Amino acid sequence: MPNYSDIIDLVRTPQRPRVLPAIWDFFPCHAAAVGGVPNFTRYYFDVDEKLRIQRTFKSLIPEAVILPGVFPDLGVVVTASAFGGSIRWFDQGAPFIGETIRSPEDIDSLSLPEPGLAGLTPLWLVQRDILRRKLEAQGIELERWAMSMGPAEIAGLLMGYDKLYYAFYDEPERLARLMDLVTDFIIAWLEVQSEAMDGAHLLCIADHMFSQVPPELSRQFTLPCLQRIFTAFPNALKLYHNEGHHADEHVSMVLDFGADIWHFGSDVHQLDELLPRLDNRVVLFGGLNPHGVMRHGTPDDVRKATSKALEVACGHRMLFSTGTGTTPEATLANQRAMVETVLERDG
Repeated sequence: MPNYSDIIDLVRTPQRPRVLPAIWDFFPCHAAAVGGVPNFTRYYFDVDEKLRIQRTFKSLIPEAVILPGVFPDLGVVVTASAFGGSIRWFDQGAPFIGETIRSPEDIDSLSLPEPGLAGLTPLWLVQRDILRRKLEAQGIELERWAMSMGPAEIAGLLMGYDKLYYAFYDEPERLARLMDLVTDFIIAWLEVQSEAMDGAHLLCIADHMFSQVPPELSRQFTLPCLQRIFTAFPNALKLYHNEGHHADEHVSMVLDFGADIWHFGSDVHQLDELLPRLDNRVVLFGGLNPHGVMRHGTPDDVRKATSKALEVACGHRMLFSTGTGTTPEATLANQRAMVETVLERDG
């Protein structure tokens, strides 16, 4: 069963290009593959249920690297929750957090929360320790994975995305202060996570907002923050998760992040146009459109699409998967078809 060591080897030995099958299991991406999850709230709060579902998924496709693997999944609201906000949980949906910044003036009085004590961050740490001890009792080491949403993404959650878009133009100084404060917290929170696991092997930043505003605004507001975050962790592999469409200027900035891996949108970027532009400086994580044959096709359709994409990827290092997570409807048979095809071609 491949693991994080295989990813580290893939990234850090560019002279040996190969393709490694991988699947993103951030809930509810793997819901269909495990036979359905009747209650999402229970998944998030019941550690035994979470462990059972995550380990079941790994056991069903043991030939692929599962990312993040077993981890204290609490949705995308963990980092933002440290700044306050009402969290709503749904039996059939991911958690949602309400705005905490009602007007730009609220930014002036915002203070830095304490990571590990504010919002959902202590619950994340407690759940991780429970998962670690449960696996350790079986002789299994828990994956050393640290994660946060990115600075622009968190600003959008705190303000509301509509207000964030206006702030880029109407309140640039206040927004810059907010982004700096959020970046300080992200780094501190990732440090707390990393210390709890004796050093993170893989660190993920998910920031979809980066590609949703004009490149000049991304360069001014978000690029320096992402560079600061990635630079703060020189020993960990850095993964940038953003499945949105990136303009040419956005793609160029991705190369300046300091990221090692880009989990990209294979429904909006084709391998044959993206790979040459990256010049082997970033390992792509993706390859198949999550809304195409993986969701709607047969296993044979998946095999054909995978084979076609692998021809384009030949000579490159890749984590071959769907570009972003699979949709919750993606069947186990289709995901197995993708993994088996990669192993046949790369074996």
